Amino acid sequence: MRRVSWSTLFLGLLVSSSESVHAAPQQVLNKTISWSYTVQSTLRDLDGKTRSVQTGINYTVYVSSAGRFFERSSRSSGGKTQGGDQGVGATQNGIGEARDIHFEGNKLVSLRGYATGAARTIVSFDSSFSSCTVDLIVGRENGVIRRKGIDGVTREILSSSMSGQSCSIRQGNAFAN
Repeated sequence: MRRVSWSTLFLGLLVSSSESVHAAPQQVLNKTISWSYTVQSTLRDLDGKTRSVQTGINYTVYVSSAGRFFERSSRSSGGKTQGGDQGVGATQNGIGEARDIHFEGNKLVSLRGYATGAARTIVSFDSSFSSCTVDLIVGRENGVIRRKGIDGVTREILSSSMSGQSCSIRQGNAFAN
């Protein structure tokens, strides 16, 4: 996981937006892409105390035959889980964070805006779109990242590291009955 300044991340988002953002590649239509990872974070609570937290992150995205995205995401920490489903065109996730998901060539890019700062998850596919890898870039706003926790409390993220990444792509709709 890499960290960049908010201004660098914002500039990157502008460049990405001004470039031709392509529709979903033919190779991913009617397929489900799943990825997960663990984030070890040092947080600062409202009272100034710091603590370490481990959070499991899971995403499942179905790309329909028309190239539309359907997403299920969850995060788990301390025995609690939070998650939800996002349909076509959703601009916020279940806790009100700004979100976007799109393809840039052979990369699926998922953006999340936090209370301050943002995250950009990049799922990169091999040339045949049969395997994938995942990376995370976190951007700070004025040197700070704050995000609402599973318990609803917004905390400052002092540091974080990503581990245990996994990624897969398979035929069909994971959400079909």
